Amino acid sequence: MRPGWRYAKAAVTGTRHVAEGRGCEDFAAARLIGTVRGNVFAACVCDGAGSSSHAATGAKVAAEAFLTVASDRLRDAGGVISETDLGDFLSYAALAVTLRAFTEKQPARDYASTLVAALVADTWSAFVQIGDGAIVVPSAEGRWELVFEPQRGTYANETYFLTDEDARQRAHVGLRSYGVAEVSLFSDGLERLLIREAAGSSVADAFFNEMLPAVRESSAAGEDLVLANALAAYLSSEAINARTDDDKSLILASRLAPLQRVAGDAASAGEHQHAASD
Repeated sequence: MRPGWRYAKAAVTGTRHVAEGRGCEDFAAARLIGTVRGNVFAACVCDGAGSSSHAATGAKVAAEAFLTVASDRLRDAGGVISETDLGDFLSYAALAVTLRAFTEKQPARDYASTLVAALVADTWSAFVQIGDGAIVVPSAEGRWELVFEPQRGTYANETYFLTDEDARQRAHVGLRSYGVAEVSLFSDGLERLLIREAAGSSVADAFFNEMLPAVRESSAAGEDLVLANALAAYLSSEAINARTDDDKSLILASRLAPLQRVAGDAASAGEHQHAASD
């Protein structure tokens, strides 16, 4: 089965965490899920809460659990998905974190993290988000657009986390009736660079227009580890660190053969997104 996608991912420690003697509390994961209807690209970025003592562990457990349950469900269901499934995946990831906390005799809030995830097949795209960070896809006009606005809490620097009791109700869920050709996910450490708040939360098109060609031209089947190393080095560079001192995660993905679609299809295709419910 052809891989269907090329992608690169990286998660690097911010300079503030280095100065504080802390490691990276972001975690980025991606995989190709083989189903009877073809491959599904799956990606997830989790950002551990800075106030949580086991933030790095929580982010890793959450991302891996989300992708594991998504893989199992998609294979069992023959490559189809529903909004209820997306809510279930989120709940399963939260349960995995809670169980990890229980086994280590710690409160679940000490493992808190945000979560953004994308699942993309040939004929559909699914997205879910709790907290800040973002998912970006190409728009019908050939630019880049946010799938959801990053979630903000009542106060500055406040957001929502997977371990919150009402996480499933607060989560944003989107299911589109077409497969996007490219997708990027990133943690809030890159929001200042990649989202222009003053322009109505528009995306910094130039960044993705400069970064995606390397992924499109990659000869790798699936993950490009050489490109991933280069991406990590770039995210750790002085130019980036001068603008953000937080941990930074980024996943860039592109189809091997982008779907041929009539101009405007993305705008007219049925899509809906709202807060997930039980």
